[in-house]
Amino acid sequence: MPKHILVTLTDEQYRCLSYLKGKMGSSDAEVLRNVFLAWVWEKMGGAALGECWTDVKRMIGEKEGK
Repeated sequence: MPKHILVTLTDEQYRCLSYLKGKMGSSDAEVLRNVFLAWVWEKMGGAALGECWTDVKRMIGEKEGK
């Protein structure tokens, strides 16, 4: 289920996000999501993303009693 997160950006940050529209997504949310994923990929590598998703799935399973 998608989560909506309120994010506060400076004017300069928003100009940068607006500049990336059409290059990294068509909406503010899509661009911000893709920037975040690109940052995680760059800082931690693709394996970290895989581990993150695996950990999240495990935690959800534990909460649901699976």
